[in-house]
Amino acid sequence: MGLTLSQPEASNRVSEIVVVPPRLGRNEPCHCGSGTKYKRCCREQDESLRRELRGAALPEWIEGSRSKLRQFEKYACNVFDLPGLLGSLKDTRRRPKIPTFDVVNSLFHTAVLRIPSINALEGDLKTEDFQKLIGRPPTPEVKAFSADVVANVLDQLELEGIRNANEDVIHQAERNKAFREDYGALRCVAIDGWEPLSSYKRHCPHCLVRKVKRKGADGETEVVEQYYHSYVVALLLGPVIDVVLGIEPVRSEEALRDTDPEHEGHEGELTAGRRLIDWLHETYGGFIDAIVGDALYANGPVMTQLTNHGYGGFLVLKKEKDEPLKDALKLWEIEGPCQSCAHAERKEHLEFWDIDEIETLDSYQGKIRAVRAVVTKPDQEKPTTWCFAIIGERARQISPQTALRIIRARWHIENTAFHQWTKYWNLSHVFRHGENALSALLLLWTLAFNLLQLFIYRRLGRSRRPKDPTDTIRNIVELMLREVALLPEPIPWGTLLLDTS
Repeated sequence: MGLTLSQPEASNRVSEIVVVPPRLGRNEPCHCGSGTKYKRCCREQDESLRRELRGAALPEWIEGSRSKLRQFEKYACNVFDLPGLLGSLKDTRRRPKIPTFDVVNSLFHTAVLRIPSINALEGDLKTEDFQKLIGRPPTPEVKAFSADVVANVLDQLELEGIRNANEDVIHQAERNKAFREDYGALRCVAIDGWEPLSSYKRHCPHCLVRKVKRKGADGETEVVEQYYHSYVVALLLGPVIDVVLGIEPVRSEEALRDTDPEHEGHEGELTAGRRLIDWLHETYGGFIDAIVGDALYANGPVMTQLTNHGYGGFLVLKKEKDEPLKDALKLWEIEGPCQSCAHAERKEHLEFWDIDEIETLDSYQGKIRAVRAVVTKPDQEKPTTWCFAIIGERARQISPQTALRIIRARWHIENTAFHQWTKYWNLSHVFRHGENALSALLLLWTLAFNLLQLFIYRRLGRSRRPKDPTDTIRNIVELMLREVALLPEPIPWGTLLLDTS
């Protein structure tokens, strides 16, 4: 397709007709007819052309601005092709009056600016400022579209497209060397379960159900049914930046009956977590070196799964009666501590017990290294003890200090992700209750989260605050929200989209 972009006032702008290559998935056959996967053929050349065209389409008031909001839009468009990512998303509505792009663009910016609900978004869709942000002609007091339209799109949005958009962001960030810091030359991914939503009344056919005790109105304890949704999240850990690689729902009985009509009960976190590990390997392959998990994953089948994928593992040990911790406790008692040192920056004293080549698990044929770390701080009455297993040849070679850093970094998934999402992103609120809507919303919010992380810690180069890493991102988002009112005209998303359809 030919596309003309002309900017006579800017000598560096494209002003001739150029051929815009079609949009393809990274693993699809290349459009040139070579039969090679697109990512190994013309993708880099095509992306270079698209970057040039997007740069030509960006208005000067975005291109040279010091506004954080405009810098974010420029960064997301130029580096990650945000218009193309959002434009690739599809839903199954029939003959829609409102384009899918407009709705998902509004949802993406709802996530970026932390607008707390769809109803609040509907109010913003009436304002001239927000209409300019999503590229709509300003019509004050006349909303661009309704909350019902947004809910309908969430119900019918195709999830695979959002996953692909997130994968494209991660792969582009990797090509840009955004993840250059690691732990002992290992790129580690934490996986953990997360329950953002629960209710005693509101539920959908795909809610998980459990019996819980609570105090009734009369003060007496009663047993009631609680409805909730649960997910397993994979977070790429880094000393500077953390990004989400994937989210897998824990499937309900209703969902499992789609493939097994006789199935009873919902699955557990471990089943969903193992499915997520397989998906991570299929999607990211050798990009990942090791998986970091809590005690739920410290078992033979998971260790075997990780080994088969070529991944190392750092797994918390808690149950003293279970292997390999049972055997490790005996050996630690015999061998005694192997190393003692001080950590000046953290103002703490470390003592390590370290045993390698444990082979007492019948369900795992590999060798296990078990480490105990006792951390003593002057301001704490009792020391903190960490026990964990390490598997994989490369992982088992690192120092106990680095291994402890990795195990501690697992808490990034609680502090940087779960805590931030519920406290500041309002994801404990049900934006739209339905299996597809919830998954679509979480995946869109993940896309916004990852781009914000990359923008703040890579593009702006902000430092990470150890006590509360969410402070930095929260302050910048608040500034961006105020800057929406300063947009002089609608952002030209239609031109930036470079539509080749």
